[in-house]
Amino acid sequence: MAENNDGLHTPISRGHWRPLPLGHLLENYNLFDKRVILVVGGWLVLFALSLLSVVYLVPTDWGSLATDQQAISIFLLYYPPLLICNFLLFWLGFEWGFIPAYLSTFMVALASQMPVQWAMLFGVAVVLSMAIFALVYYSTHFKYTLDSLSDLAFFVGVALVASMASSLGSLIWSHVQELTIEQTLVAWKSWWTGTFLQIVLINGPILYLVGDRVERLKDKYFDVPNRPEITLRWVYTSIIAVVVVLSIFILSAEKLGSLRIQEALLNSPEDIGTEIVGASQTFKLTAWISIIILVTVGLSGIRLVDTWNSTLKEQVRVKRALISEIHHRVKNNMQLIAGLIELQIHDSKSEEVGKELQKSHSRIYSMAKVHEQTYQQQDAADVNIEGFAPQVVQKIEANFIEGNNVNFKLNIPSVKLVISQAVNFGLLLNELLRYAAKISFNDERVISVDIEENDERITVHIHDAGGALPSVEDINTDKTLDLTLINRFCRQLNVQLDEDVAEGEGEILAFSFERRTPDPDQVIG
Repeated sequence: MAENNDGLHTPISRGHWRPLPLGHLLENYNLFDKRVILVVGGWLVLFALSLLSVVYLVPTDWGSLATDQQAISIFLLYYPPLLICNFLLFWLGFEWGFIPAYLSTFMVALASQMPVQWAMLFGVAVVLSMAIFALVYYSTHFKYTLDSLSDLAFFVGVALVASMASSLGSLIWSHVQELTIEQTLVAWKSWWTGTFLQIVLINGPILYLVGDRVERLKDKYFDVPNRPEITLRWVYTSIIAVVVVLSIFILSAEKLGSLRIQEALLNSPEDIGTEIVGASQTFKLTAWISIIILVTVGLSGIRLVDTWNSTLKEQVRVKRALISEIHHRVKNNMQLIAGLIELQIHDSKSEEVGKELQKSHSRIYSMAKVHEQTYQQQDAADVNIEGFAPQVVQKIEANFIEGNNVNFKLNIPSVKLVISQAVNFGLLLNELLRYAAKISFNDERVISVDIEENDERITVHIHDAGGALPSVEDINTDKTLDLTLINRFCRQLNVQLDEDVAEGEGEILAFSFERRTPDPDQVIG
């Protein structure tokens, strides 16, 4: 399963909109892979059904359709391509639904003898509702599987807005078909109500019933990519795109209205014609005022987002500096304590007391290194164990293995942990390695540490050729201080312990734990 959680991104769980882009599919999987063939083949089948439904619905006599209000209503009320492509949009991604929806609508437009330029704009009108859904669900974290009442209410609200925006295409269709004002009103009402009812009464229930199953299948057979972070450039582009598209439709509506008025003037008395001209000027003025308001709102939105972004950047900078300073002071205080313990060790007359102080010094040193690693990096939400684990091992080598013939071999990749896990991990690693290193052998031996990361789970294998590692039973039952601390740190990390006999000689102690994700309120990098 590909869990979408990467640092600064808000975690996206199953049920949220997680597209499977066609480009990602072709880049990461063989074209002849059975999974790719199944998905692309299914898409082509739905594509064909979408086109065939258009062929079936296109009336043989456009003239009779244009004069029959009931026929207009029925033709626009039910539109299968949009129904099919909405499922493709939610389950696979925008481009999967855009292509068949646009081409199917373009075919309808050409079949109705619509000029090519109007046919292209007419196709965009239908796809506009899908674009609104994609834009909104990309920018929010409501579930399209409608798992809660709030998800359902949000879905219905977006469906209403998308349907109203898409219905502007009815003006183009009415103009080409030369419908009367009454018929144009019928076409507009049928368009938006039909789109809205299809989405709410057909798409909605099916998304609720099978949406989770589709998401599970995606996770089972594909590595669903992380949803990209919403950047400032993306927000600006979205605002500009919405303003431009709506402005085009307002201008198109104004142009079509002017053409209809010119036609009406040819068949109207002079006095009525004067009134119509006055009304048309008012309509034109209203259209331009609407565009000016729309552009003003868009520019204000960009300005507002820019202001918010600048404010947030300053807050993040201050918070980052504050947290970095806190970690720096904690590290300094721990080093001061470690220094005092070192002085006490040198001043101690008892060898046993000196050994115990040395253990305490080692524990404090491991915690100090975690805080040092934290304040030295930009992201204070997590710590890279590659940066502090080798230093912990070096300290053990310097303090505990003199005369014990022990060498350490480390294989530590770049793995990040939240700071609470990093502290416990450093302490656990310190206790285990120090426990094994304190036992002396005549022959030289190697203690190796291998760390792996797999599906958000960290696995650590410690191989001791001398067999001096504690057993799982001892860790769970022994009441000595060293093993009690090891048991406590294991519980803090919620680890799964396992032991095995190594090939050749020695033993292996393995433990694994699930990597926790940073709290979004603590992410400041």
